[in-house]
Amino acid sequence: MSALSDPIRTKAHVLHSLRALLHDEDFTELVTPVARRADLGPGRRASAGLHEGRFLRAMIGPALRVNVSTTRPKVYEIGPCFRPEPPDALHAAEFTMLDLYAAGLGFEDLIDLAWRLVGPHLPSYAPEQLSIADHVRDAFGIDLRTEPIGDLHPRMAARIGADPGEPFRDVLGRYIALELEAGTTGRAVFLTDYPTGGDEPCARLAPGTTAVLERFELIVDGIELVHGYTDETDQKAFIDRAKAVSLYDDEQQLALDAVEAGAVPADTAGLGIGIERLCAASAGRREITPFLQSPQF
Repeated sequence: MSALSDPIRTKAHVLHSLRALLHDEDFTELVTPVARRADLGPGRRASAGLHEGRFLRAMIGPALRVNVSTTRPKVYEIGPCFRPEPPDALHAAEFTMLDLYAAGLGFEDLIDLAWRLVGPHLPSYAPEQLSIADHVRDAFGIDLRTEPIGDLHPRMAARIGADPGEPFRDVLGRYIALELEAGTTGRAVFLTDYPTGGDEPCARLAPGTTAVLERFELIVDGIELVHGYTDETDQKAFIDRAKAVSLYDDEQQLALDAVEAGAVPADTAGLGIGIERLCAASAGRREITPFLQSPQF
């Protein structure tokens, strides 16, 4: 039976498989609020219209991380998230995410866990790794392991025909999509060694480097299925990077407060998996719509 002949059963199988592996790895499943107190800024969350005002989460994130402790070092959640943007073949107003956090998990071990979670559903692929830092060195002559970003912003913008006044985080995202993700047709590629200045300031600066983050995205046939990173343990460095790209918010502050209070270990790693995208990839499709059940409601 093909995945598309019974998408409900396919999705159920994917969810069961993910939960079974995480159970075997001693993760604790949690449920955190879907309706959040903070709106995180214009356009980032849809209003839920509930008592005292609430906003539908676009990601699970910090509300899960604050539940990590010395007695509960591994946690995960599978649940709905919402994006206030027009839907298309790979985006929906409501979708399902798996997020997890684990204390003391190294970067390579995080990548290994990601593949053990999704690999069984992608049997025709062998995982590869591609270092963005290596690409930048070869394409622009800037070694981000020993040098700062420098003039990478305008040079990347020129390469893809972007406005040099566009923020670097946006230029970087578009460049990676056009120059690297587009080349993953028929492949499963872990993009690693992201430059600083992008849209994941939570990620830890790789030890001994100047501008490389311990962050990855798994791209399968040009589609992002998984993202992950180790959390920055230098709180000032994280706050500075997050504020520099306008991504510091109330929920991140709550997580940092919990770390400062000693309630949450500073050394954590996390990842997120788009469930409908994983189902689509397992079916060899570039559309998540069949895996969004009961769309008439």
